[in-house]
Amino acid sequence: MRVADLLARADMRLTPVTGAMDRQVLRAYTTDLPDPRRYLRPGDLVLTSGVWYREPGDCALFADALWAADVAGLVVGLVVLGELPEALVEACARRRVPLVLAAPEQSFGAITEAVTAEAFAAEQRRAERVRAQALIDLLDTQQLAPGEVSAHLRLLGADPGLPTTVLVVGGRGSDLPAVLHAALARKGRHLVVGGTPEEAVVLVNGKVSRRTLADELRGLTGMEIAVGISEPAASVSQLGAALETARRGMAAARSGPGPVSIMSAADVDSFDLLLAALPEAVRRSFRDHLLRPVEEYDARHGSELLRTLDIFLETCGSWQRAADELFVHVNTLRYRMQRIEELTGRRMASMRDRTDLYLALRSGKSPRDEPAA
Repeated sequence: MRVADLLARADMRLTPVTGAMDRQVLRAYTTDLPDPRRYLRPGDLVLTSGVWYREPGDCALFADALWAADVAGLVVGLVVLGELPEALVEACARRRVPLVLAAPEQSFGAITEAVTAEAFAAEQRRAERVRAQALIDLLDTQQLAPGEVSAHLRLLGADPGLPTTVLVVGGRGSDLPAVLHAALARKGRHLVVGGTPEEAVVLVNGKVSRRTLADELRGLTGMEIAVGISEPAASVSQLGAALETARRGMAAARSGPGPVSIMSAADVDSFDLLLAALPEAVRRSFRDHLLRPVEEYDARHGSELLRTLDIFLETCGSWQRAADELFVHVNTLRYRMQRIEELTGRRMASMRDRTDLYLALRSGKSPRDEPAA
Protein backbone atom coordinates (compact mmCIF):
# COMPACT_ATOMS: atom_id res chain seq x y z
CA MET A 1 0.00 0.00 0.00
CA ARG A 2 1.23 3.48 -0.90
CA VAL A 3 0.33 6.70 0.88
CA ALA A 4 -1.58 7.62 -2.28
CA ASP A 5 -3.76 4.51 -1.88
CA LEU A 6 -4.88 5.72 1.55
CA LEU A 7 -5.58 9.19 0.17
CA ALA A 8 -7.77 7.64 -2.54
CA ARG A 9 -10.04 6.05 0.07
CA ALA A 10 -12.95 8.34 0.92
CA ASP A 11 -13.45 6.65 4.29
CA MET A 12 -9.93 7.67 5.42
CA ARG A 13 -10.71 11.41 5.04
CA LEU A 14 -7.11 12.38 4.45
CA THR A 15 -5.77 15.46 2.61
CA PRO A 16 -2.25 15.72 1.13
CA VAL A 17 -0.26 18.76 2.24
CA THR A 18 3.28 18.38 0.92
CA GLY A 19 5.65 15.76 -0.48
CA ALA A 20 5.42 12.81 -2.89
CA MET A 21 2.67 10.39 -1.90
CA ASP A 22 4.10 7.33 -3.66
CA ARG A 23 6.02 5.85 -0.71
CA GLN A 24 5.19 2.30 0.36
CA VAL A 25 3.54 2.02 3.78
CA LEU A 26 4.64 -1.00 5.80
CA ARG A 27 3.27 -0.11 9.24
CA ALA A 28 1.20 2.55 11.01
CA TYR A 29 2.80 3.94 14.17
CA THR A 30 1.16 6.46 16.51
CA THR A 31 3.41 8.69 18.60
CA ASP A 32 3.45 12.02 20.40
CA LEU A 33 7.09 11.86 21.48
CA PRO A 34 9.10 14.95 20.50
CA ASP A 35 11.89 12.72 19.08
CA PRO A 36 10.54 9.22 18.28
CA ARG A 37 13.37 8.10 16.00
CA ARG A 38 14.45 5.15 18.15
CA TYR A 39 11.01 3.57 17.77
CA LEU A 40 10.52 4.16 14.05
CA ARG A 41 11.21 1.86 11.10
CA PRO A 42 11.62 2.55 7.38
CA GLY A 43 8.21 2.56 5.73
CA ASP A 44 6.29 3.65 8.84
CA LEU A 45 3.27 5.90 8.43
CA VAL A 46 3.58 8.08 11.53
CA LEU A 47 0.35 9.31 13.12
CA THR A 48 0.52 12.20 15.60
CA SER A 49 -1.88 14.54 17.38
CA GLY A 50 0.94 17.05 18.00
CA VAL A 51 1.04 16.90 21.81
CA TRP A 52 4.82 17.33 21.44
CA TYR A 53 4.39 20.77 19.81
CA ARG A 54 5.14 23.81 22.01
CA GLU A 55 6.97 26.19 19.67
CA PRO A 56 8.00 26.27 15.97
CA GLY A 57 11.49 24.96 16.77
CA ASP A 58 9.97 21.64 17.91
CA CYS A 59 8.95 20.89 14.30
CA ALA A 60 12.51 20.63 13.03
CA LEU A 61 13.42 18.08 15.73
CA PHE A 62 10.33 15.98 14.98
CA ALA A 63 10.80 16.13 11.19
CA ASP A 64 14.49 15.24 11.58
CA ALA A 65 13.48 12.06 13.41
CA LEU A 66 11.09 11.09 10.63
CA TRP A 67 13.67 11.80 7.93
CA ALA A 68 16.37 9.81 9.75
CA ALA A 69 14.03 6.81 10.04
CA ASP A 70 13.05 7.02 6.33
CA VAL A 71 9.34 6.91 7.12
CA ALA A 72 6.65 6.68 4.43
CA GLY A 73 4.85 9.78 5.64
CA LEU A 74 3.32 11.75 8.49
CA VAL A 75 -0.40 12.06 9.28
CA VAL A 76 -1.36 14.92 11.59
CA GLY A 77 -4.65 15.23 13.47
CA LEU A 78 -5.85 18.64 14.62
CA VAL A 79 -7.88 17.79 17.72
CA VAL A 80 -5.02 19.02 19.94
CA LEU A 81 -3.28 21.46 17.59
CA GLY A 82 -6.36 23.18 16.26
CA GLU A 83 -4.50 24.14 13.08
CA LEU A 84 -1.48 22.79 11.23
CA PRO A 85 1.72 24.64 12.24
CA GLU A 86 3.35 26.31 9.25
CA ALA A 87 6.73 25.40 10.73
CA LEU A 88 5.82 21.70 10.50
CA VAL A 89 4.80 22.07 6.86
CA GLU A 90 8.10 23.80 6.08
CA ALA A 91 10.16 21.24 8.05
CA CYS A 92 8.54 18.29 6.26
CA ALA A 93 8.87 19.96 2.84
CA ARG A 94 12.56 20.69 3.46
CA ARG A 95 13.22 17.06 4.41
CA ARG A 96 10.88 15.64 1.74
CA VAL A 97 8.74 13.87 4.32
CA PRO A 98 5.21 13.40 2.89
CA LEU A 99 2.76 15.27 5.10
CA VAL A 100 -0.97 14.43 5.27
CA LEU A 101 -3.75 16.10 7.22
CA ALA A 102 -6.45 13.98 8.87
CA ALA A 103 -10.02 15.24 9.22
CA PRO A 104 -10.85 16.32 12.80
CA GLU A 105 -13.30 13.46 13.25
CA GLN A 106 -10.99 10.83 11.71
CA SER A 107 -9.83 8.14 14.12
CA PHE A 108 -6.18 7.09 14.02
CA GLY A 109 -7.43 3.63 14.90
CA ALA A 110 -9.28 3.36 11.60
CA ILE A 111 -6.17 4.39 9.69
CA THR A 112 -4.09 1.87 11.61
CA GLU A 113 -6.61 -0.89 10.90
CA ALA A 114 -6.58 -0.09 7.18
CA VAL A 115 -2.78 -0.23 7.03
CA THR A 116 -2.65 -3.42 9.10
CA ALA A 117 -5.28 -5.13 6.94
CA GLU A 118 -3.43 -4.21 3.75
CA ALA A 119 -0.11 -5.39 5.21
CA PHE A 120 -1.71 -8.73 6.10
CA ALA A 121 -3.25 -9.04 2.63
CA ALA A 122 0.10 -8.20 1.02
CA GLU A 123 1.80 -10.88 3.09
CA GLN A 124 -0.86 -13.37 2.05
CA ARG A 125 -0.27 -12.46 -1.60
CA ARG A 126 3.48 -12.91 -1.19
CA ALA A 127 2.97 -16.31 0.39
CA GLU A 128 0.59 -17.33 -2.40
CA ARG A 129 3.10 -16.28 -5.03
CA VAL A 130 5.73 -18.45 -3.36
CA ARG A 131 3.33 -21.42 -3.44
CA ALA A 132 2.40 -20.61 -7.03
CA GLN A 133 6.06 -20.54 -8.04
CA ALA A 134 6.57 -23.96 -6.44
CA LEU A 135 3.80 -25.33 -8.69
CA ILE A 136 5.23 -23.62 -11.80
CA ASP A 137 8.69 -25.01 -11.02
CA LEU A 138 7.15 -28.47 -10.72
CA LEU A 139 5.41 -28.10 -14.09
CA ASP A 140 8.70 -26.96 -15.66
CA THR A 141 10.40 -30.22 -14.70
CA GLN A 142 7.96 -32.21 -16.85
CA GLN A 143 8.28 -34.92 -14.19
CA LEU A 144 4.65 -34.69 -13.26
CA ALA A 145 3.00 -36.81 -10.62
CA PRO A 146 -0.71 -35.96 -11.04
CA GLY A 147 -1.34 -36.38 -7.33
CA GLU A 148 1.39 -33.88 -6.47
CA VAL A 149 0.13 -31.32 -8.99
CA SER A 150 -3.41 -31.74 -7.67
CA ALA A 151 -2.19 -31.18 -4.12
CA HIS A 152 -0.45 -27.95 -5.15
CA LEU A 153 -3.58 -26.72 -6.92
CA ARG A 154 -5.76 -27.42 -3.89
CA LEU A 155 -3.26 -25.64 -1.64
CA LEU A 156 -3.69 -22.60 -3.87
CA GLY A 157 -7.48 -22.81 -3.70
CA ALA A 158 -7.90 -24.18 -7.24
CA ASP A 159 -9.95 -27.23 -8.24
CA PRO A 160 -7.91 -29.94 -10.03
CA GLY A 161 -11.15 -31.26 -11.53
CA LEU A 162 -11.77 -28.07 -13.51
CA PRO A 163 -10.05 -27.20 -16.80
CA THR A 164 -7.03 -24.95 -16.45
CA THR A 165 -5.75 -22.51 -19.06
CA VAL A 166 -2.13 -21.37 -18.90
CA LEU A 167 -0.94 -17.88 -19.84
CA VAL A 168 2.68 -16.78 -20.06
CA VAL A 169 3.07 -13.01 -20.22
CA GLY A 170 6.31 -11.20 -20.97
CA GLY A 171 6.81 -7.47 -20.54
CA ARG A 172 8.73 -4.71 -18.81
CA GLY A 173 8.07 -1.84 -16.49
CA SER A 174 5.57 -3.35 -14.04
CA ASP A 175 5.22 -6.14 -11.54
CA LEU A 176 3.40 -8.38 -14.02
CA PRO A 177 2.12 -10.99 -11.54
CA ALA A 178 0.47 -8.28 -9.43
CA VAL A 179 -0.97 -6.46 -12.45
CA LEU A 180 -2.36 -9.65 -13.98
CA HIS A 181 -3.90 -10.80 -10.71
CA ALA A 182 -5.81 -7.55 -10.50
CA ALA A 183 -6.80 -7.58 -14.19
CA LEU A 184 -7.93 -11.20 -14.51
CA ALA A 185 -9.50 -11.93 -11.12
CA ARG A 186 -13.15 -12.83 -11.68
CA LYS A 187 -15.87 -14.72 -9.90
CA GLY A 188 -16.36 -18.25 -11.18
CA ARG A 189 -12.68 -18.91 -11.79
CA HIS A 190 -9.52 -19.00 -9.73
CA LEU A 191 -6.10 -17.58 -10.56
CA VAL A 192 -2.70 -19.03 -9.74
CA VAL A 193 -0.11 -16.33 -10.51
CA GLY A 194 3.66 -16.68 -10.29
CA GLY A 195 6.80 -15.89 -12.23
CA THR A 196 8.96 -12.78 -12.21
CA PRO A 197 8.20 -9.07 -12.66
CA GLU A 198 9.09 -9.47 -16.38
CA GLU A 199 7.61 -12.92 -17.11
CA ALA A 200 4.44 -13.94 -15.35
CA VAL A 201 2.76 -17.34 -15.47
CA VAL A 202 -0.99 -17.43 -14.87
CA LEU A 203 -3.09 -20.54 -14.42
CA VAL A 204 -6.76 -19.73 -14.92
CA ASN A 205 -8.67 -22.47 -13.16
CA GLY A 206 -12.25 -22.73 -14.42
CA LYS A 207 -14.09 -22.33 -17.69
CA VAL A 208 -12.98 -19.30 -19.67
CA SER A 209 -12.71 -18.53 -23.38
CA ARG A 210 -9.55 -17.36 -25.10
CA ARG A 211 -11.47 -14.37 -26.45
CA THR A 212 -12.48 -13.32 -22.93
CA LEU A 213 -8.90 -13.54 -21.70
CA ALA A 214 -7.61 -11.69 -24.75
CA ASP A 215 -10.15 -8.89 -24.28
CA GLU A 216 -9.24 -8.50 -20.62
CA LEU A 217 -5.52 -8.40 -21.44
CA ARG A 218 -6.03 -5.85 -24.19
CA GLY A 219 -7.80 -3.70 -21.63
CA LEU A 220 -4.48 -3.18 -19.81
CA THR A 221 -3.54 0.38 -20.68
CA GLY A 222 -0.03 1.75 -20.79
CA MET A 223 1.61 -1.67 -21.02
CA GLU A 224 3.49 -3.51 -23.76
CA ILE A 225 3.18 -7.25 -23.29
CA ALA A 226 3.52 -10.46 -25.29
CA VAL A 227 1.14 -13.24 -24.29
CA GLY A 228 0.98 -16.94 -25.00
CA ILE A 229 -2.27 -18.77 -24.18
CA SER A 230 -2.64 -22.55 -24.07
CA GLU A 231 -5.72 -24.58 -24.77
CA PRO A 232 -7.56 -25.53 -21.55
CA ALA A 233 -5.87 -28.54 -19.93
CA ALA A 234 -8.60 -31.02 -19.13
CA SER A 235 -6.43 -32.88 -16.60
CA VAL A 236 -3.50 -32.00 -14.38
CA SER A 237 -1.24 -34.33 -16.37
CA GLN A 238 -1.55 -31.94 -19.33
CA LEU A 239 -0.49 -28.82 -17.44
CA GLY A 240 3.24 -29.18 -18.13
CA ALA A 241 2.64 -29.34 -21.88
CA ALA A 242 0.17 -26.45 -21.62
CA LEU A 243 2.81 -24.32 -19.87
CA GLU A 244 5.37 -25.02 -22.59
CA THR A 245 2.81 -24.28 -25.31
CA ALA A 246 2.05 -20.93 -23.67
CA ARG A 247 5.75 -20.12 -23.39
CA ARG A 248 6.31 -20.81 -27.09
CA GLY A 249 3.26 -18.72 -27.87
CA MET A 250 4.66 -15.84 -25.82
CA ALA A 251 8.00 -16.09 -27.64
CA ALA A 252 6.17 -15.95 -30.99
CA ALA A 253 3.98 -13.07 -29.82
CA ARG A 254 7.03 -10.89 -29.11
CA SER A 255 7.23 -10.05 -32.81
CA GLY A 256 3.51 -9.33 -33.10
CA PRO A 257 1.94 -5.93 -33.71
CA GLY A 258 0.47 -3.61 -31.11
CA PRO A 259 1.23 -3.04 -27.42
CA VAL A 260 -0.59 -6.27 -26.48
CA SER A 261 0.35 -9.17 -28.78
CA ILE A 262 -1.35 -12.50 -28.11
CA MET A 263 -0.66 -15.95 -29.53
CA SER A 264 -2.64 -19.09 -28.74
CA ALA A 265 -3.04 -22.60 -30.08
CA ALA A 266 -5.80 -21.26 -32.31
CA ASP A 267 -3.20 -19.02 -33.94
CA VAL A 268 -0.70 -21.80 -34.75
CA ASP A 269 1.16 -20.72 -37.87
CA SER A 270 4.67 -22.05 -37.30
CA PHE A 271 6.33 -25.36 -36.58
CA ASP A 272 7.52 -23.99 -33.20
CA LEU A 273 3.96 -23.69 -31.93
CA LEU A 274 3.02 -26.98 -33.55
CA LEU A 275 5.87 -28.76 -31.77
CA ALA A 276 4.98 -27.07 -28.50
CA ALA A 277 1.54 -28.64 -28.67
CA LEU A 278 3.13 -32.10 -28.50
CA PRO A 279 4.03 -33.67 -25.15
CA GLU A 280 7.67 -33.12 -24.25
CA ALA A 281 8.27 -36.88 -24.03
CA VAL A 282 7.07 -37.34 -27.63
CA ARG A 283 9.35 -34.60 -28.90
CA ARG A 284 12.32 -35.96 -26.99
CA SER A 285 11.72 -39.46 -28.31
CA PHE A 286 11.47 -38.16 -31.88
CA ARG A 287 14.72 -36.22 -31.55
CA ASP A 288 16.58 -39.09 -29.93
CA HIS A 289 15.44 -41.56 -32.58
CA LEU A 290 16.85 -39.42 -35.40
CA LEU A 291 19.80 -37.60 -33.84
CA ARG A 292 21.20 -39.67 -30.98
CA PRO A 293 23.65 -41.51 -33.30
CA VAL A 294 24.98 -38.11 -34.43
CA GLU A 295 25.23 -36.80 -30.87
CA GLU A 296 27.07 -39.95 -29.77
CA TYR A 297 29.46 -39.69 -32.72
CA ASP A 298 30.21 -36.06 -31.81
CA ALA A 299 30.83 -37.05 -28.19
CA ARG A 300 33.26 -39.83 -29.18
CA HIS A 301 35.19 -37.90 -31.82
CA GLY A 302 34.89 -34.27 -30.67
CA SER A 303 33.34 -33.45 -34.04
CA GLU A 304 30.62 -30.93 -34.95
CA LEU A 305 28.25 -33.01 -37.05
CA LEU A 306 25.13 -31.79 -35.21
CA ARG A 307 26.10 -28.13 -35.64
CA THR A 308 27.00 -28.82 -39.26
CA LEU A 309 23.57 -30.34 -39.90
CA ASP A 310 21.85 -27.38 -38.24
CA ILE A 311 23.71 -24.79 -40.32
CA PHE A 312 23.30 -26.79 -43.54
CA LEU A 313 19.52 -26.92 -43.07
CA GLU A 314 19.28 -23.29 -41.93
CA THR A 315 21.08 -22.20 -45.11
CA CYS A 316 18.50 -24.10 -47.19
CA GLY A 317 21.02 -26.76 -48.21
CA SER A 318 23.42 -24.27 -49.81
CA TRP A 319 26.82 -25.98 -49.81
CA GLN A 320 28.81 -22.80 -50.25
CA ARG A 321 26.89 -20.70 -47.68
CA ALA A 322 27.03 -23.47 -45.11
CA ALA A 323 30.76 -24.04 -45.69
CA ASP A 324 31.43 -20.30 -45.35
CA GLU A 325 29.50 -20.12 -42.09
CA LEU A 326 31.36 -23.15 -40.72
CA PHE A 327 34.74 -21.84 -42.01
CA VAL A 328 35.46 -25.13 -43.78
CA HIS A 329 36.06 -26.19 -47.39
CA VAL A 330 33.04 -27.41 -49.34
CA ASN A 331 34.64 -30.85 -49.67
CA THR A 332 34.91 -31.03 -45.85
CA LEU A 333 31.24 -30.12 -45.59
CA ARG A 334 30.31 -32.83 -48.12
CA TYR A 335 32.27 -35.40 -46.11
CA ARG A 336 30.49 -34.39 -42.90
CA MET A 337 27.05 -34.53 -44.52
CA GLN A 338 27.83 -37.97 -45.93
CA ARG A 339 28.71 -39.16 -42.42
CA ILE A 340 25.42 -37.70 -41.10
CA GLU A 341 23.50 -39.57 -43.80
CA GLU A 342 25.20 -42.81 -42.77
CA LEU A 343 24.44 -42.26 -39.09
CA THR A 344 20.80 -41.23 -39.54
CA GLY A 345 19.80 -43.28 -42.54
CA ARG A 346 18.36 -40.08 -44.09
CA ARG A 347 19.30 -38.45 -47.40
CA MET A 348 19.86 -34.76 -47.95
CA ALA A 349 18.44 -35.10 -51.45
CA SER A 350 15.04 -35.90 -49.92
CA MET A 351 12.92 -32.95 -48.75
CA ARG A 352 10.99 -35.33 -46.49
CA ASP A 353 14.20 -36.47 -44.81
CA ARG A 354 15.48 -32.91 -44.48
CA THR A 355 12.20 -31.89 -42.87
CA ASP A 356 12.37 -34.76 -40.38
CA LEU A 357 15.91 -33.82 -39.39
CA TYR A 358 15.07 -30.11 -39.09
CA LEU A 359 12.09 -30.82 -36.84
CA ALA A 360 14.19 -33.21 -34.76
CA LEU A 361 16.75 -30.46 -34.22
CA ARG A 362 14.05 -28.01 -33.14
CA SER A 363 12.26 -30.54 -30.93
CA GLY A 364 15.02 -30.26 -28.38
CA LYS A 365 14.73 -26.49 -27.95
CA SER A 366 12.88 -24.93 -25.04
CA PRO A 367 10.92 -21.71 -25.54
CA ARG A 368 13.24 -20.21 -22.91
CA ASP A 369 16.09 -20.70 -25.40
CA GLU A 370 14.38 -18.44 -27.93
CA PRO A 371 15.90 -14.96 -28.13
CA ALA A 372 13.72 -12.06 -27.03
CA ALA A 373 12.71 -9.68 -29.74
